[in-house]
Amino acid sequence: QTMQGSGRVMLSRSAPCVCLILVLMAHAATAFHAASAPLSAFATGRSKATSGCGRERSPLRPSPLPLRKPQTRLLSSLQASVSTSSLQDKIEEAEEGDTILLPKGTYDIGGAMLNLDREITIAAEDGVDRDDVVITGTAPTDARGMMFMVSSKVTFRGVSIHHAGGSVGGTLSSGVGSICIFVNEPGKLELEDCKITTETSTALLASGQQASVEVNSCRVGPCGWDCESSAGYGICIFRGAHGTVYNTDVWRVGQSGIIAFYEGSSALCVDCEVGPCQLGGIAAEGQRAELKAKRVGLHDIEWKKIAEYDGGEVIILDDDE
Repeated sequence: QTMQGSGRVMLSRSAPCVCLILVLMAHAATAFHAASAPLSAFATGRSKATSGCGRERSPLRPSPLPLRKPQTRLLSSLQASVSTSSLQDKIEEAEEGDTILLPKGTYDIGGAMLNLDREITIAAEDGVDRDDVVITGTAPTDARGMMFMVSSKVTFRGVSIHHAGGSVGGTLSSGVGSICIFVNEPGKLELEDCKITTETSTALLASGQQASVEVNSCRVGPCGWDCESSAGYGICIFRGAHGTVYNTDVWRVGQSGIIAFYEGSSALCVDCEVGPCQLGGIAAEGQRAELKAKRVGLHDIEWKKIAEYDGGEVIILDDDE
């Protein structure tokens, strides 16, 4: 509205309010267009996140979770002397990469078979002699009474393992015979400074192309020495598995001391002493079964010091090989 008078055109008192309303409407329209543009672009898939400088922002990535630190689990001497299940409990509690330390004592697992299906180490405490840390168990008298089934990466260090009982009805080749430690593919076993004794059975057997054992500075035996069936081997690398044996004594064995058994199995023995044995000292049986030996002493072998069967081959290496 205007007022005409005294030759002048004047705004009415309501004009400032009208101007204010127009200004507010203009701001609202601007805000609406600014807000609706990204929504429209997002709806059509053309939106890109940008920084204040117009550059694309990297998408947010979740920070990685911290890696779990392997633990060392210590069995107390009290547990070792009074509890037959303490070792079994610790094995069941262990997670990948853990170490179970054993103080001086005898760990009797009874007739149980312990399934080692994760990466763990079972070792004597520092300064404890292997003769003072003894894991003992009684195998069933039928079929493959085993103490340990290994299907992952497992290490025994500085302990003694005594395997009592077990089958006496035949040998591994006839499908009968107990096994103290059975490494089934893809298991990988390391034995360091250990002793293994079995009354009627094989001390150590690895089976399958992905199975392997490494034995270093150990004493294996007696193995089935005092039973009528002569069922025990010392170290048997079976059905395509691979084994290395260093600085180890294998003695008083009912069958062969160290054998690569059946097709594709391979073993390397260096600086070992083998015997007495009732069958062979070192042996290879089956096509492509191969055992290589360097500086291996063979003592009191009743049949053949070096035994080869059905296409298996034993290779004696020179010192520079």
